[in-house]
Amino acid sequence: MQTLLKLSLLFVCMSLFPLAAADEPKAPRNVILMIGDGMGFNQLVSARYLKGPLAVENMKHMGVSHTHSLSSHVTDSSASATALASGYLIVNGEVGMHPDGTPTKLIVEYAEEQGKWTGLVATCRITHATPASMVAHLKSRGSEDDIAVQIAQSEVDVILGGGWDKFLPGLEQKNRLDLPPLPIDTALLKDAESLFASFRDHRERSMPVTAEVPLLKNNAPYGTRTDGRNLIGEMTARGYRFIRTGAELSLITSGPPGKVLGLFHSGPMAKVSEGRTPSLSAMSVAALKILSQSPKGFFLMIEGSQIDWGGHANDFDYTQNEAADFDTAIGAVLRHLKDNDMENETLVVITADHETGGLSLNGHPQLALGMEPKWTTTSHTGAPVPVFSAGPLAEQFLGIQDHERIGRRLIEAVVGSRVQFRYPPSPPSAPTAMPPSRRF
Repeated sequence: MQTLLKLSLLFVCMSLFPLAAADEPKAPRNVILMIGDGMGFNQLVSARYLKGPLAVENMKHMGVSHTHSLSSHVTDSSASATALASGYLIVNGEVGMHPDGTPTKLIVEYAEEQGKWTGLVATCRITHATPASMVAHLKSRGSEDDIAVQIAQSEVDVILGGGWDKFLPGLEQKNRLDLPPLPIDTALLKDAESLFASFRDHRERSMPVTAEVPLLKNNAPYGTRTDGRNLIGEMTARGYRFIRTGAELSLITSGPPGKVLGLFHSGPMAKVSEGRTPSLSAMSVAALKILSQSPKGFFLMIEGSQIDWGGHANDFDYTQNEAADFDTAIGAVLRHLKDNDMENETLVVITADHETGGLSLNGHPQLALGMEPKWTTTSHTGAPVPVFSAGPLAEQFLGIQDHERIGRRLIEAVVGSRVQFRYPPSPPSAPTAMPPSRRF
């Protein structure tokens, strides 16, 4: 009788709590955050006009994100990227820092605590607002020389983008480091190929290259730092390999894993229409090839940086090309995950930090496509932006939410458990605190 009673109680308990542990969603081994800077819904639609069906349309889940900062309904890139990287709203113009000066803990720092490798990929300067907000803590996003120092002192494993000018002294500056010349590989195999051609099937391939001339003297890079510091030399002394060509990027992924600093222009990388090399796809896949060798997984941020710049310029072709190129990179990432059996262990979240330009696509029967693009501003807007997700925990990014919550869920995916988030007390005289009626 007692045995029957115990079995009955066990049955009741199992009915009330059916395999709770087994139903608990498993945390991803890897997390990839892809940010289309300035990419609203219409920027994506414009890319579809150019390419046809988009790679991002293959994502399993879709949601919507409200973007704003602690000081404004309309965010800037550093405040929005910090929200995604830390789970906290901050003031426009600042990087990884609360209004009282307390640093926000960033997703790269959480990942490194878990033993995961980390990577940053962008088509702007790597010291620009979005990539900087993944790793730096400063009162001003404009302090790019200081951001470069913090990046150089970080433990990020793969860094790919533009902007070696912020890492090197100017020609008139004496190098403060007694180091050998920068280890730039110039004797490469002639038949080394890029992993992907940049936007190879589009008409821009035949357009003349008008990108900014890189800072080179006798094929050696120099920068604009005024303190004499050679941050690239400091990083190579710590074990990084410095590369600055697409051919070097192709070769470096075939060797043993190691820390890589790839800066492919002294300033921002060229536009897609100017023949950007290496392409965003090539950089993204190269980063994946290196980071996937991590024994405990990785976190990777990939930014399509120049969609935003097209919006600021109210240049529809620029915006359209960059949005299409970002989608091409999305396709390359998804293919790599599928081909290497990483889909079921990798969370991919694709979103934007904000919309730029207030792009509308208006009907116009006299035009060839029956559509005329119109802009409402040369600045950012408060328009909501899309969120796409796939992989473990992807369903947590469904629905309508703000980017602060998206950042918190990304961090919890990296950590593999719940994380407590608590704002520090705001200084009473802080001019950046929004009135209660405007709080989100």
